[in-house]
Amino acid sequence: MKTHFKIQSAIFKSYLLLPLIALAMIGCGHLGDRTTVVYGKVFDENRVPVDSILVLLSGSRLKGSVDLKSTYTDENGDYEIALEVPRKFGHITVIIPYGKDNPKLGKIYSQSTDIGGQRPPMIGKKTQWDFKLLFK
Repeated sequence: MKTHFKIQSAIFKSYLLLPLIALAMIGCGHLGDRTTVVYGKVFDENRVPVDSILVLLSGSRLKGSVDLKSTYTDENGDYEIALEVPRKFGHITVIIPYGKDNPKLGKIYSQSTDIGGQRPPMIGKKTQWDFKLLFK
């Protein structure tokens, strides 16, 4: 009789424990929604919006980073990138790459900088991330 009670007790405890583990995993982003939206504005030092600037979202993992998705700013300097971040990536970053894919950046501007005090983009959330371009 005692053995039967111990088995029932163990089964009952496991039923209580499984939902708690699932909730913890959702809180850590392992089972939760990984749909991520990063949006913002790109402007110059005079706060004038800049169009046709490539903005890139990359995913970070132990073996480096991988470009996930990109878009160009519109005529108002606005951009938005939405994607389902694969589970193999634990962190994402948003940048304005320098090079042939961003010719306007190299011709007129020397570099891009993010605006201080912004929260980093988070997987599964909607995050605003603005950039300022510095003149040459």
